[in-house]
Amino acid sequence: MSSSVRILALCLAATAVASCASTAMPPEDEEVSVYGAFLAARYAGMSRDVDGAATHYARALDQAPGNATLADRAFITSLLSGHTDQAARLARSTVQAGDPSRLATLYVAADQISQRDYRDAIASLNAAPDYGPFNTLMRDLLIQWAMMGEGEAVAAMDAANGTQAPGFLSSHLWLHKAMLADVAGEPEAADAAYRTAAYSAVFPRLATEMYGNFLEREGRPDEARTLYQTMLEANPDGPFVTDALRRLDEGARPRRRPGVPQMAGRALFGPASDLAEQADMDLSVIYLRMVQRLDPDYAPTRLALAGTLSRISLPQAALTEYAAITDEPFRFTAEFQRILLLQDMQRTDEAILLANRLWTEDGGVETKLLVADLMRLNGRCGEAIPLYEEIIADPDVAAHWRYHHYAAACYLDADDWTSAEGHYLAALELAPRQPTLLNDLGYFWIDRGERVEEAFEMIQQAATLEPENGNVIDSLGWAHYRLGHYEAAVEALERAAELNPGSATANYHLGDAYWQVGRALEAGFQWRRTLDLDPRPEQREGLEYRLTHGRPPIGEQYRVEDMSDAADDIGDAP
Repeated sequence: MSSSVRILALCLAATAVASCASTAMPPEDEEVSVYGAFLAARYAGMSRDVDGAATHYARALDQAPGNATLADRAFITSLLSGHTDQAARLARSTVQAGDPSRLATLYVAADQISQRDYRDAIASLNAAPDYGPFNTLMRDLLIQWAMMGEGEAVAAMDAANGTQAPGFLSSHLWLHKAMLADVAGEPEAADAAYRTAAYSAVFPRLATEMYGNFLEREGRPDEARTLYQTMLEANPDGPFVTDALRRLDEGARPRRRPGVPQMAGRALFGPASDLAEQADMDLSVIYLRMVQRLDPDYAPTRLALAGTLSRISLPQAALTEYAAITDEPFRFTAEFQRILLLQDMQRTDEAILLANRLWTEDGGVETKLLVADLMRLNGRCGEAIPLYEEIIADPDVAAHWRYHHYAAACYLDADDWTSAEGHYLAALELAPRQPTLLNDLGYFWIDRGERVEEAFEMIQQAATLEPENGNVIDSLGWAHYRLGHYEAAVEALERAAELNPGSATANYHLGDAYWQVGRALEAGFQWRRTLDLDPRPEQREGLEYRLTHGRPPIGEQYRVEDMSDAADDIGDAP
């Protein structure tokens, strides 16, 4: 073993990169190269730059071929970054080096099945021991589909009947067995297993899709329609169900049964998606990439991948997956999610452009509302208000309190209190116990000195409904403050700052309440702390005044109204 590989092995065994950084650098250029590439890969990975990590791990592996850990990391980071062809090549190198995670062997087998090299897939899977429970399940599913592809249908179905799965994944086996029987030309066995999967599975969407397609192909469209309608009632937003019902209405031919690689992908999709929904981690992406290798065009896989990539802080990779979805039943959902992700990434111009394009294509209320929301969130309320008003006035759109709430927020931004108040009241008529509405309107009334007693009761009701909501408890504390109940204000505002420690408003209010009860030192500390919490410009101005003069401005030291009865309610407030 060369000195470069020995030093690299020491670094890989260390608990932190920093401990390796103190190791004397090897003198040869090759050794410097592998060591530097490894550290660069580690740094890129810690920064969530998976493209950079994949590049540097591959470069390190070129300098130290046969290193199992480098091979495994190069393979995994290539998969995370979406370079699936490169990952397939690296997976074979990882298997040859020992495959420490056993993930490379599974991916090699998935790649072989996708190319219909079924016998090679079986050999690959049988060559690697000690998979662990989840990987064992994935291996068993892949082997049985490779057997089916090799023409060993009876053996594949017999093996499936003996397959075990971790408890929360056992329901997926019914769909796997149904699809095996379907491909084997055993319609009665397929029907029974499909029915069990569709009506008892914890993951019914895929089972409904596959069973419905089976019923259509078997010439049983009425039963397929009943199945789809049952699914639609449980999940009104299911795009494939709407498309399937439209196809039945038009009398169109059913879609062809997927081939063995695609069926294998469906079998793995359930467990992989289940894992992704329970844990946001890099490993979830690896399994979904295996599914994608088996069936690259399957839109639900891309949707699941994009959602997982977004949640594990790989938004650019998520955008790539969303943009690649062209299957019409799922394209709208993908575009919608891509717009929301662009907004989260503060790429607002792209988000608004794409939303307007989608609205032009779709013309629906949902896309109009999306455009309006983007305008509102990006300080363009003048453009959002007419859209909200159109939605509210549309007789074909079911009334919803949120439409009025968003319109009210925009009217407030435009300093039109009369219109904002009207929309708040209209929203409360639709949802009289909605905490957000009770809190917001109550807060504004208290702050304006209007309908004070009613406003205080509304805020208390909101606090009762959502006692762990920091914004609501802040409103309760500020209501006490404006009414002169300073001790009660301190109690509520301390709780609000505890629930929402990053809120500039809650901490600002708490500083004022401390000052009112004579706790000037704590007030000053709270005001200084608020300066570090990104306060609004008017809040920053007020904080600077307080810190300069040691007190709030005279005009802010008053009571809105004396409510003697309110003090009796303090003990009941959260």
